[in-house]
Amino acid sequence: MINQALQHWRVGESSLGVWSNLPDIHLAETLARMGFDWICFDLQHGLMDYSDLTRLLPAICGQPLTPLVRVAANQSDQIGKVLDAGAHGVIVPMVNTADDARRAAAACRYPPAGNRSCGPLRDAMIEGFNYLATANEQIACIAMIETEEGLANVEAIAATTGIDALFVGPMDLCYGLGLPPGDFDSPPFRAAIERILKATGDAGIATGMFGYTAQMANSALEGGFDFASAGTDISFFRSGAQQALAIASGDNENNPSEAVY
Repeated sequence: MINQALQHWRVGESSLGVWSNLPDIHLAETLARMGFDWICFDLQHGLMDYSDLTRLLPAICGQPLTPLVRVAANQSDQIGKVLDAGAHGVIVPMVNTADDARRAAAACRYPPAGNRSCGPLRDAMIEGFNYLATANEQIACIAMIETEEGLANVEAIAATTGIDALFVGPMDLCYGLGLPPGDFDSPPFRAAIERILKATGDAGIATGMFGYTAQMANSALEGGFDFASAGTDISFFRSGAQQALAIASGDNENNPSEAVY
């Protein structure tokens, strides 16, 4: 097993990913063939559950991108199940302390590095027991920083053994800082981003951003982030439909360049 996204981050190469909220295998297949470095299936806020995941992950098998899953909570059973289903990494929400980070990292790794229970059903079907020899090094554990408490402890979280990257949830971080949602240019938000980037730089791990638009993703990469999502399946569908309607109706004023999810 080779985690291509993780390999990029470890050598300082940036990467773009895509976010999947809809449990449609045809959309997943299409997105997997677009050239993104990774795709994240969202079990926290997406309109999918574990049974959907068992169809979505096989649908993109063999494509040159890394399958990630955002789990609903920092719970070892949830993390273990999505990894057994074929995810090559997890994005864990609401990581607020170093203890939270240690729990997430341990759930991603087999003993003695962690406490993941051995039952890699899907990957064992494909790779056999070779999977067990590489999983601890190739599974990406990504902790989300999205609260005031998480920001206060970001240095300790970033330095936690087994954490491969931090991932910024920008809307929740705004709420955590007492800012209006979407106030990404405010001095407190920018200061928080600089603190997160410094923490990951000092710890030698990657930093990711949930990008609501392609411009936001591009700005994140240019601003020092290692990876970012360029949008979601919902935002791409909405933007394309709105643009087609505007062009077909001759409504150039309402021809959107992007739609924000």
